[in-house]
Amino acid sequence: MTGSGWGAPLTRVITLLAVLLSAASQAAGLQALGDIPQPRVVVVIDDMGNDLRKGRAALKLPGPVTYAFLPHLRHTPALAEEALFRNKEVILHAPMENSRHLPLGPGGLTSDLPRQEVQRRFNAALDAIPGVIGFNNHTGSLLTRLRLPMEAVMDVARDRGMFFLDSVTAHDSVAWKVAREKGIPFMSRDIFLDHYADTDFIDRQFRIALDLARKRGHVVMIGHPYPETINYLRAALLTIAEDGFQQLTASAFIMQQQALGEEMGGPDPVSGPVYYPN
Repeated sequence: MTGSGWGAPLTRVITLLAVLLSAASQAAGLQALGDIPQPRVVVVIDDMGNDLRKGRAALKLPGPVTYAFLPHLRHTPALAEEALFRNKEVILHAPMENSRHLPLGPGGLTSDLPRQEVQRRFNAALDAIPGVIGFNNHTGSLLTRLRLPMEAVMDVARDRGMFFLDSVTAHDSVAWKVAREKGIPFMSRDIFLDHYADTDFIDRQFRIALDLARKRGHVVMIGHPYPETINYLRAALLTIAEDGFQQLTASAFIMQQQALGEEMGGPDPVSGPVYYPN
């Protein structure tokens, strides 16, 4: 193999290491803050890979942001590579069966699949995304309520050293519970920012999220690469540090929780109107 043949894999390794070091650095910031950290804010952008232009705009958001990529889409590999180049965090947005029969796209996990096929599809989805270190569910209001397929998924996640973010598209999700039982680092979403892609609505949800972070110490919010969401966050994320918040990637937040000795829990009932109808 020629020297140039090693270029792309070596670049991926270097950029992934930079992302992991960034997460460790964010988590280490806890020591400088004393025993009681600043209110912490985690921002996740879902549905990456559908649109190249919108995806590139989303990747320019300031500060530590986690991006969840749909598998096997045309633009997913290039956008994930760019995310790594920008020292952003990359996770899989795993398509899971929903109760409204909405289409899942390629790699979808459904309740009629045998365990072996669930695991094959999940492994293939992880393999399709450069630099992936965790995953959350795309829709999934049906599948995340079923223990057997969640056990199949979490066994793969445990073997591959992934963390899990429960998007909480069903109030009775068992996905986070299975992750906890399997010893997988996990967290749960608190607020959806933009189930209405309207600036006033996004502003209201963002303010609810910050209020929750002040009261509880942290908040996990999910948005999408809509122009309204990205334009709003581009400005809003520039000021949260001045307002006393610490912005973290999902993995850095989990590291901090572990450093604090705090056990991760499930969805917080005080989060407000949070469930997607899917």
